[in-house]
Amino acid sequence: MMLPLPAHCTTRSRTSSDLPSRPDGRVFNGVIRLFFIGRNKNGFWIAREARGRSGGMFLLRPSALRFARLASAPHGCATMFLAKTFELDTRNAGNPVVGWLDAALGLVSRFIPDDPPPIPIAKKYRKRDWLV
Repeated sequence: MMLPLPAHCTTRSRTSSDLPSRPDGRVFNGVIRLFFIGRNKNGFWIAREARGRSGGMFLLRPSALRFARLASAPHGCATMFLAKTFELDTRNAGNPVVGWLDAALGLVSRFIPDDPPPIPIAKKYRKRDWLV
């Protein structure tokens, strides 16, 4: 059962135009499906088809690879691992629990400042005083 994410919970840091372009026909045939595999800003694994027809969020990398393999069965697919983070811009056909965790982390992270204030340390606990 797929649970839909509320509209206010979805965040997009990278659009499909920011993803790499598909290699030309000299590298591999255009009929072969290409999946981008990478992480989003919260560290969850994303598998997204290059044309944006399918995609999913996963907790583990092998799960993302299995999704790509099964989505392109019986012909197979090519996978491209991305070093930069990207967000899923299609319906989550992967693990629905991971989709909800990602949305919850997105909401919680709004309340955490980027630069937290320094933690005051009492003078008696400073390291240079321990050596005396």
